[in-house]
Order: sequence, then structure tokens, then C-alpha cells
Amino acid sequence: MKELFFRFAAWFNLFPCPLCRTGDGGGRNRICPECRKEFRVFEEPLCPGCGGTLDGLMAVCGKCLAEEKRPWVGARTLFEYRGAARRMLHEFKFGGRPELARPLGELAAEALQGAKFSPELVVPVPLHPLRLYGRGYNQAGLFAEVAARTLHAKYCDALSRAKRTRKQSSLNKEARRRNPAGAFRVRTPKAIRGKRILLVDDVFTTGATLAAAAKTLLAAGSGPVFILTAARTPAYRR
Repeated sequence: MKELFFRFAAWFNLFPCPLCRTGDGGGRNRICPECRKEFRVFEEPLCPGCGGTLDGLMAVCGKCLAEEKRPWVGARTLFEYRGAARRMLHEFKFGGRPELARPLGELAAEALQGAKFSPELVVPVPLHPLRLYGRGYNQAGLFAEVAARTLHAKYCDALSRAKRTRKQSSLNKEARRRNPAGAFRVRTPKAIRGKRILLVDDVFTTGATLAAAAKTLLAAGSGPVFILTAARTPAYRR
């Protein structure tokens, strides 16, 4: 019955593309082929540090090579943070459109098919309670929930914010590295102990926030951590 409904919805395009709002959404609000053409999708071989395309012969890209050693075993980023992708994520994050989590989560499942990492838990990077109150939802949490369902893994809101940090986009490179230090706590260490974790956020800038979150999980006894982000800023933000 459910599949019959989706066929009916696809035939009449009842749930169009959430980005252009007119294109073929496949009956499920999926991003249409025309809009997907506008995304700058990263291609193999991918950098395990940020999930972007490698830019040389080294095992990591040039930007990650200049950063501290990443505390995760690998990373996947869906696309570059510009153009249609940037507009979509801006609407998702600031435009009151939590429904965009579904198409992003489905794209994440596609991107992770070749990652050779099978997560037991999917954990979002949390917002500080004051920021969560102002926005109404944690976009990384919604993205992580959909990704968990499509990957048949367990969603786990394992982290909390121990302090309110400044927005990374307003800081220079050095301040971004220092800003998230000590920002996270693990709610229930027993729940993550020894578990393979997919750590999820919306945008990868320098990776400082993700590194702080990953180190907190590892220090509490988690298994290996793999990173998933919806987008990476072009050549990182400096």
C-alpha cells in the first residue's frame, strides 16, 4: 500500500523537489536531477580528513595536511558549500525548513555506500541550548536522524554543549581552532563505549568543531569515529 502511494505521488509529482519546488521529486521530496546538476559533488579519490576530493599525490588533501592530525578514521562530504548547495543549507539552517533533512539524509546514504565504514551509532554535533531555543531545531540532529534510518543504524544524541562557543564563521583560522576546546560533554559514556560512530554536522569549515566533538567521544571510550557533513567550504575557510 505504501509503495502504491509513492507511485501515485510520483506520477502526479505531489511532493516536488524541495529546492526548486517544481522539479520531479520522485514522490518523496527528493532533489530533482536538474538541481543535482548544480551541486559540486566531490569525486573519488576522497580525502579522509575532510571528505573532499584529493588535490595531489598525498593521502590527504593539501589543506588537511596543514592541519593537526584528524581524530577520525575517515570522512565524507556531500558537496561543496556554494551555489545551489549553499542556498539549500542556508534555508535548512536559518530558513525554518527542517523538512530538508530528508533529501540530505538520502544523499548521505548514497555517498556512504563506498565508505567501507558501518556505523553502530549516528551522533549529531549538538547546539547550545540557547541557540537551539532561538532556531527551534538542531539541523545536524535532523540530518543525523534521517541518515541513521537510511543506514539502518541507531541514532544517539550522545553529546551536549558544555559551553556556548562563538560562531565559527565569524573567526579567523587560529581562533577557530581554539574556539570549540572543552565545548562538549558525553551524556552517557556507557551508551557509546566501544561503538563505531558516525559523527554528523551540516558544514565542514576547518574541522575544529568536529575534532573537538570526536576527541570527546574517543576520550569517553567510543570506538572509531567517521565524519559526515553535508557540505565543505571551498578550499576551507581561512
